[in-house]
Amino acid sequence: MAYSLTCADTGADCPGAFTASTTEELGAHLQVHAQHAHPDMANSPEAAAMVQGLIKTV
Repeated sequence: MAYSLTCADTGADCPGAFTASTTEELGAHLQVHAQHAHPDMANSPEAAAMVQGLIKTV
C-alpha cells in the first residue's frame, strides 16, 4: 500500500504531489517541501493535523 498527498488537497495553489510507501516517509517528504515552499505551515501543529487527515491510500 502507498500513501499520497497533493498540496492542492490542502487548498494551496501549489503543484506539489507526493507518494511514498509509508506514512513516515511521506511525512518526511512533506516536511522538507513545507520548509521550502510553505514556510508559514512548516512548524504549525494545526497544519500538520490537517495534513494527516488528508493523506490518501493508493
